[in-house]
Amino acid sequence: MRRLLPVYFLLMLAPAANLLAQGAPKAVPVEPVKNFEIIARGEVIEHTFEIKNDGDTPLEITNVRPACGCTVVEYDKTIAPGKIGRLAAKVDTTDFHGPISKSIAVFTSDVDNPKLQLVVRATVKPYIGALPGYVRYIYVQGEDLRPIGQTLWAEDGEEFKVTNVTKPYDYVDVSFREANESERNPDAPGKQWRVEVLLHKDAPVGALREYVQIQLDHPKQKAVKIPISGFVRPRQHVTPQEVDFGKLETASLPLRRKLHFTNFITAPIEVAEVETGYNGMTAEITPSEKQPGHRFNVMLTLGPDMPKGPFDTVVRIRTNDSKNPVVELPVKGVVN
Repeated sequence: MRRLLPVYFLLMLAPAANLLAQGAPKAVPVEPVKNFEIIARGEVIEHTFEIKNDGDTPLEITNVRPACGCTVVEYDKTIAPGKIGRLAAKVDTTDFHGPISKSIAVFTSDVDNPKLQLVVRATVKPYIGALPGYVRYIYVQGEDLRPIGQTLWAEDGEEFKVTNVTKPYDYVDVSFREANESERNPDAPGKQWRVEVLLHKDAPVGALREYVQIQLDHPKQKAVKIPISGFVRPRQHVTPQEVDFGKLETASLPLRRKLHFTNFITAPIEVAEVETGYNGMTAEITPSEKQPGHRFNVMLTLGPDMPKGPFDTVVRIRTNDSKNPVVELPVKGVVN
């Protein structure tokens, strides 16, 4: 038995010896920090980092987490021994000014170096100034609108022209021309330009989150992005936007639900009537004492005479707003 023990231990150690013989991956970033020095604001920085596998087995890139403002376009998930893998990244400098440092965390199968840090650095310089530099709307459909203007000038005094503008929405008009004397930035020399943005009256309800793209022939900055933000509101709105009573027992009736009806337009309105379109369901509307003509309370009641079974109807609030005379509210549920 004693003679067999050395053989037994050798057999136990054999798998570990094989693992050691196979080696391991080793992640080595070729250039972990890339400095682009001075970049014109609005330019998109593009760079491909290289990661070498100095190990003896394939290196796996298990996850990549870029910092805010940086986007990883693509990367090699497996890098063979002795080979170089690539990771392509982009940084949009539109929202940055001055020195920036954007990192990318790269997680690998290298147990000795499981997390690499790749960094893009630059100093973002706006060669083109823009005032105010943004377009913001809190707008109600159908209300009167005026264009929102931007004055553009060259910070370095270089002569330039606006050559084209690209609008982000079909319901936005964008035009450009040379700025007149009253529109100029008095502290900036040279020719200045005026870009005007006009939102259509029938723009759809929802958030605005895009950019106007302005093309230039300036020698150092070829484009400026002006953000459009804000919200287009409906003329009137019911909160919540729909009511689902769910499953109800007849014994729980009558049941009431309070809603809020808001008029966003400048002029006050009157509510003529509220129609439920369903037997056993009634609605009563009362104006707010603090904001009459703009805020109303709606009391929706399911009476004890509601028929059993599912119901799916539309409550209609009729107003004297000629552009939006009826506001509809979906209501549904089931009475058991």
